Amino acid sequence: MQVIVVYDVPADRTHVYRKLLRRRLEHLQYSVFYGQLTPGQVEAMKNEIESELEDDDSIVVFETTNQAAFDFTTFGAAEAPGSRFT
Repeated sequence: MQVIVVYDVPADRTHVYRKLLRRRLEHLQYSVFYGQLTPGQVEAMKNEIESELEDDDSIVVFETTNQAAFDFTTFGAAEAPGSRFT
């Protein structure tokens, strides 16, 4: 399944999610992560996110199992998701 995670959290908490998400996903931009995970890995990641949540944290997990429904376009200096190993 393809997964995109975005977060908007206080600056002093970005390291918490960056570390958590880098274990499974590619770091695309400051607060955007992408990767292909199994349903079990997605569930484990969501549980870890939930255990770290504080009131000011905002996190969105996009996921799809339909590869045909997933497409992307990059602009500027952005690298294509999945093009680098992190």
